[in-house]
Amino acid sequence: MPKSQAVSPGRKFDQVVRGAAAIFLRDGFAGASVDDIARAAQVSKATLYSYFPDKPHMFQEAMRAETARLEGSFTLDIPPDLDPAQAIPLIVAQVAEWLADPARVTLRRVHLAEAPRFADLSARFHDTLVHVLHGAIRPYLDRWVARGQLCLDDTEIAAGQLIALSGASLPDSMLLCRKGKGPDDGIRPAADLFLRAALPLQTDAPRRRTGRR
Repeated sequence: MPKSQAVSPGRKFDQVVRGAAAIFLRDGFAGASVDDIARAAQVSKATLYSYFPDKPHMFQEAMRAETARLEGSFTLDIPPDLDPAQAIPLIVAQVAEWLADPARVTLRRVHLAEAPRFADLSARFHDTLVHVLHGAIRPYLDRWVARGQLCLDDTEIAAGQLIALSGASLPDSMLLCRKGKGPDDGIRPAADLFLRAALPLQTDAPRRRTGRR
């Protein structure tokens, strides 16, 4: 990771960051040229370097901006009266669809590729994904646990598992820039697997229903 140096915001700073993001997402860090970034941002190279000391700092700022845009970008559209057996497949489908969006696939691909060089940046991207998705899913799990409709010891862990199952329905071909099937085929199996683990057993024995530690 590059040493910390001053980044100087100015009148065209946001314009430069948007142009840099477009090129880095298209070509990756190594493939992106400063000339292309300047053209995309519609500024001179001198203007670029008046804001950023080098290409690594441009990349960091551009990816930070793209990651910040994820905040608030995911909400669940689930009728509140649905029970878990009806709602969990919808949650899996909506999470999978959100993750499969081409722009988010590209953003994930770039962060995975550059994780060895920009570990902190990739960690921030991962943490933001977790925050955005957990924040939408966990309230549903908490409500179902409180009603006795799900049996989960920790809804934070359960939300992570449900997200992982939703993402597992996305084929690797999407990250590898190959055409392939979408996530639809994996939605029902992922939902069924989660429900088999989370639905209360039909028994008279008492079950713990607290969703939060």
